[in-house]
Amino acid sequence: MKVAFSLGSALMVLAGFANAHTYLSKLALDGVQESEGQCIRPYPADRNYPVKDVTSTDITCGVGGVSKTASETCPVKAGSTITVEWHHDNDSASDDVIDITHLGPCMVYMAPLESNGSGDVWFKIFEDGYDAATSTWCVNKIRNNGGKLDVALPADIKSGDYLVRTEIIALHESDTDYAVNPARGSQFYVNCAQVSVTNGGSAEPQGYAIPGIYKSTTPGVIFNLYSSYSSYPIPGPAVYVSGPGNDIGESPNESTDASAEDSTSAP
Repeated sequence: MKVAFSLGSALMVLAGFANAHTYLSKLALDGVQESEGQCIRPYPADRNYPVKDVTSTDITCGVGGVSKTASETCPVKAGSTITVEWHHDNDSASDDVIDITHLGPCMVYMAPLESNGSGDVWFKIFEDGYDAATSTWCVNKIRNNGGKLDVALPADIKSGDYLVRTEIIALHESDTDYAVNPARGSQFYVNCAQVSVTNGGSAEPQGYAIPGIYKSTTPGVIFNLYSSYSSYPIPGPAVYVSGPGNDIGESPNESTDASAEDSTSAP
């Protein structure tokens, strides 16, 4: 893909800073819509601001997320669908979800709730990055769908209480290593919800540590959105796939499931 540089797109990026951020607003479990913030760990005052330091514990569940718990844990059946919904300001239909300049992938992880996200406990259940055939990103997809994204729970994981960690990586400043220039670098929009899985199996997918899966120089964390590219390496472990012997699962590094939206040039 060839991305053109232009003054107009530069101004669009600058204008987007005021309304660019996002947060996990609510869930729908098995088609049942929960209210805003229900079963989601409490937000900080600036709930839609990103985390940039991948070595910080804030990368686990968002700012202060590991020190808080949700007021309730929502029940959901193994193998069913969770719809996660992001917004910028609130859950109104007119909300802009996230600015179009903040292109990037979406991932969803799970970990046993009792771990509070600490240690080698996180396994990835979903990823969606860049579709070269349509030149679109996961961010395009959620913008086109009112902030909503459907995620299938593994059918064979053990019943019990889990954290569900949602993550968007905005790549508009990811051409620069955050450790070198903290004013730039990838922006991680991270939140955690709490669910109680029923009708599960016996699988305990291999876990990974968060923080730990990323470095500031990991491909996909550092990425030049404004260069020519035809693929994107989604960072982190492979997606867990249900089935006998699939303790880790297999997944391509490049997602091909994204919907079309207006393309954006960048400065």
